[in-house]
Amino acid sequence: TDTGWAKAAWGCLFGQWILGARVFVHNTPRFETKVTLHLLSTAGITSFCAPPTAYRVLVQEDELQKKTYPTLRHCTSAGEPLNPEAIAIWKKATGLSIYDGYGQTETVNIVANYPCLPIKPGSMGKPTPGFDVAVIDDEGN
Repeated sequence: TDTGWAKAAWGCLFGQWILGARVFVHNTPRFETKVTLHLLSTAGITSFCAPPTAYRVLVQEDELQKKTYPTLRHCTSAGEPLNPEAIAIWKKATGLSIYDGYGQTETVNIVANYPCLPIKPGSMGKPTPGFDVAVIDDEGN
């Protein structure tokens, strides 16, 4: 994720630093699926945060099923809902769910899937505590 986006700052840097965690950044001009899967498999990475597009191309990669991910414990995504098919393929290959979420630069995370609640694949989750969230049509309903 481009570090110019608030999601990258909060989802990949600030939260981890606040907790004293190590942050692994692999910055390349282009997203490379084989390199990403190799790093997830060998670099001791425990948490992976990527946009839905990255997951969609990773699950199309044959290497996903061929590797093991011994240290990977938590996967997140944001920006748009991730399709249930991609989530299912990822879970089958890694054994891990993808916790999807939604927010804005000004609010950060306002809706998310949480480890303590069941995940509905394709849904971005439940409102974050402290936020009142509603879907309203053009007529205000």
